[in-house]
Amino acid sequence: MNYLPMRVQQAIYVGLLALMALPLTALAQPEEAQEKPSQQEIAIHYSLYYEDFKNGNYEGALPNLRWILKHAPGFSRNNDKNFERAVEVYAKLAEATDDPDQRRAYLDSALIMLDTAVPTIQDIGGTIDPFEWKLKKGNFILQHKDDLPELVDSVGAIYYEAWKLNPQKTDLYYIEYIIRDLVSKDDKAGAVAFMEEVEELRGDDPEIMARITEFRNVLFDSPEERIEFLEQQLEKNPDDIDLITELFELYREEGLRDKMYAMGARLQQMQPSARVYRLLGKMRLEDGDADEAIRLFEESLKMEGGQENAREVYYNIGVAHQQAGRFARARTAFRKALEADPNFGMALIAIGDLYVQAVQQCGSFEREDRAVYWLATDYYERARARDPQVANLANQRINSIRRFYPTAEDKFFKQWNDGDPYKIDYGCYTWINETTRVR
Repeated sequence: MNYLPMRVQQAIYVGLLALMALPLTALAQPEEAQEKPSQQEIAIHYSLYYEDFKNGNYEGALPNLRWILKHAPGFSRNNDKNFERAVEVYAKLAEATDDPDQRRAYLDSALIMLDTAVPTIQDIGGTIDPFEWKLKKGNFILQHKDDLPELVDSVGAIYYEAWKLNPQKTDLYYIEYIIRDLVSKDDKAGAVAFMEEVEELRGDDPEIMARITEFRNVLFDSPEERIEFLEQQLEKNPDDIDLITELFELYREEGLRDKMYAMGARLQQMQPSARVYRLLGKMRLEDGDADEAIRLFEESLKMEGGQENAREVYYNIGVAHQQAGRFARARTAFRKALEADPNFGMALIAIGDLYVQAVQQCGSFEREDRAVYWLATDYYERARARDPQVANLANQRINSIRRFYPTAEDKFFKQWNDGDPYKIDYGCYTWINETTRVR
């Protein structure tokens, strides 16, 4: 048999005596006409519930806690602490019972606390953060998802309400949950819109933006599906620069050159940037349109921030001139890339490659032609020494041309001695005009 605690029995007994002593008219008075509880009475109820709560006697704490929530919800510091404890009490009682109906009743009571805390404390001018209480509710449902299965579907919307209240304070976990929730409900448009909202309000957070990029990359089953979706969005918002930029990138990644050039032209008109010109230049270069590529690269250097990528731009200009057979101008561009970054190994390798290609084009392959390979090797060795990232490539280049060096017989015939300087400035190599050493 369950017996009431002696302290509760005494309280009931005293209460009954007090009720018997009251006149009937007093019992019949409306609630608003009755006197408000005194501070002493409030303090007693608070102390009784808090003592039980502190000692883990949640069932014993509940009556006095309910009384406090009804008569003095903000006591004692005019904040939301009593509501927090009420949620914990109901959760602990739910955890302790084996009766599923009773457990659900306790959890429903906790949900009522989660819903009423903010308006109640705000009405008395107390301290409470609506944002935090939205998160508490969503977290509570997930913590008890097995007993509240029909409410789990609402958690994403609850977290989104919290986001709207304080986007700067919303952790990445909740942002990710909202995106996943929208995607799971096949609301890809909603997911895209929310990610744009996140980018606008939290775009300065690198961790968040890294995750947003990952989500965008996997949001659609294929690039084609993503392109189709964005094209539909662009039809609705033809001047949306973000959509145009993203489609431009996707067209480039998927090799849809005609569409990329068309979108690039729109970007050049609406929001010209050094980056767009560089990307268009690289595509033109890949298509073999060297002169147009050079024009676009040179324009990019004139734009804001263009010089920040001077190394790569001059390198690509050099590749374009080389593609067009203008070796001297190609070397000039590669040298400018080295001016921007003296340790740029790829530019040194590119000059070495130019000299190797020059030998192949001159075609006679005499002793003097073979000597040009010494100069090419000089550049490969410099690249290897200055830029560890290209060391393997430089070694491959050296190994591939070593067998074409002038032989011992060639050197004897030309009276070349190892280590002697040797200038390359003759015949079709006049433009080179550089000195190497006999190897």
